Amino acid sequence: MANLRSRIKRVGFGAGVVLALSGLVVSGVAAYGGTPPAHAAVVAAPASGTLVMLVPSRIADSRAGLSLGTFRPLEREDLQIAARGGVPLTGAAGAVLNVTVVNPQRGGFVTVWPSQFAKPNTSNINFPAGQTIANNVIVKLISSDGTISIYNGSAGTVDVVVDVEGYIAA
Repeated sequence: MANLRSRIKRVGFGAGVVLALSGLVVSGVAAYGGTPPAHAAVVAAPASGTLVMLVPSRIADSRAGLSLGTFRPLEREDLQIAARGGVPLTGAAGAVLNVTVVNPQRGGFVTVWPSQFAKPNTSNINFPAGQTIANNVIVKLISSDGTISIYNGSAGTVDVVVDVEGYIAA
């Protein structure tokens, strides 16, 4: 536990900041899981607006056909986030994702947004042909199944990888 506290201080989290990794808070210090000490306070449901960090989990990889296929030019695909990678089925207002573009044939962009809305005129990742690029994306989850949309704004095919890193409690 002391080692975990020192690592948290090294990355710049000050006193009084509570992180919840894998939904478990131990004495105000984040833990990845396991059995908490007898004196630990375990928080079952985080307060609304709390950022709950998770052990990163790959939920989509179009290279392997995991939840997505290779994106064709100017193609949109939907991806369910809720109930995957540690994000609860209910109780998540948003998701913290790491989205990676792999093997782009041509330069372009990727946009990620809540699937119930029209595609915004913004991008989350801009990429040149042939370069792998990742970016963190925070996206609102509003549907009953927590679905997001991903759009390939390129004239070529591209593979996309999505890792869940956390969620924002509703």
